[in-house]
Amino acid sequence: MVTGGASGIGRGMARAFAAAGMRVVIADVHTDAVDTAVIELHSAGHEVIGVPTDVSRLADVEALAEATLDTFGAVHVLCNNAGVGGFARIAQTTIDDWEWMLGIDLWGPIYGVKVFLPLIEREAEGHISSTASVAGLFAAAGAGPYNVAKHGVVALMTTLERELRAARSPVRTSLLCPGPVNTDVARNSMDSRAARHGDPSPSTWDGDKVGDKMSAALARGMDPDDVGRLVLQAILADEFWVFTHPQLLRHLQQQVDHMSTDRTLSRLRLV
Repeated sequence: MVTGGASGIGRGMARAFAAAGMRVVIADVHTDAVDTAVIELHSAGHEVIGVPTDVSRLADVEALAEATLDTFGAVHVLCNNAGVGGFARIAQTTIDDWEWMLGIDLWGPIYGVKVFLPLIEREAEGHISSTASVAGLFAAAGAGPYNVAKHGVVALMTTLERELRAARSPVRTSLLCPGPVNTDVARNSMDSRAARHGDPSPSTWDGDKVGDKMSAALARGMDPDDVGRLVLQAILADEFWVFTHPQLLRHLQQQVDHMSTDRTLSRLRLV
C-alpha cells in the first residue's frame, strides 16, 4: 500500500513492488494520476487497485484500509510516502500553509501508522516505510513547515522501530531520507494547495529563489524508479535507513561536530 503512489517516488515504489510479485494498492489525492498508474501496472499483468485518498484526513485513510482489505484480504507493507513542499521564510509562512503541509507530510504518516499497524500485526510478517527527507536530519532555511514535518517523520519512525523491536513484533520499519529525486513534487504541491484552499500559496521573493534552486536540483536528481528499488531492497534486507544520496550525510556530521565543540549551528548550503 503506497500513498502518493501515482507519481514520483511513490510510483517508483509501486513499480518496484509489482515487479517483485506484490499486489499493490496505489493511494493518491490526484484521481486522474491514480487511474493512469493503475492502467500502466494492469497492462503489465500486475494485480493493482487505485484508491483516491487525502492522507491528511483520517476518514480517508480508514477508507483506504477498508478498500485494501476488501480487495486483497490483508496488508503486509505500508509506505507512507505522500508529501508536498513549499518555500518561504518562516516569518512569511501563513498558518494555512503550516496546517496544509503538516497535515499531509506529518499527520499523513501518523494516520497511516495508527490505522495500518494493527492490520499488519495480524500477519506473520510486515513492514512500514515512511518517506522523510534529508531535510528531516538537518534543516535548510526557506522551508520551515517541510523541515518540521520531516523531522517529525524521522522521530515517528525511529520511535516506532524501537518500540516494535522491544515488543518482538513481526513488523519492521524503514525510513527513506531522499536527497534530490527527479519528480514533479513542486507542481503537484501547487495543485494540492490550490485544490484545498482555492488559490496558490502567496509567492515571496526568498521562497521563489529557494524554490527555483530546489527545482533545478530535483531535475538533475535520481530516477524515482531507482528510489523504489532502494526501498524494496531495504524491506527485504531489514534495513532501517534508506538514503538516495549518502554523501549528504556530511552535513549532519558537521552539525554534530559543531554541537559538541563550539555549540554553534553549522552553515548549510545544499543547492
